[in-house]
Amino acid sequence: MTQLVITLKDSSYLPNIRRIVKSLVGVEKVSVPRKKRLSRYEQSLLDAEEGRVYEYKDSDEFFKKMDLF
Repeated sequence: MTQLVITLKDSSYLPNIRRIVKSLVGVEKVSVPRKKRLSRYEQSLLDAEEGRVYEYKDSDEFFKKMDLF
């Protein structure tokens, strides 16, 4: 069995490409692997690595930054 991997920048084309590939002679199966969802813990580690973490000296500073006071 031979496999073909196609990488798309815009996923909006996916339904049309699936339909076209399915219509080709000899194609047995067309599948799209789902992107692995990160757990909240894994997402928080990724946020820290990419600098999306902020530090405040206390809760008052945080509330002022969020315009809650």
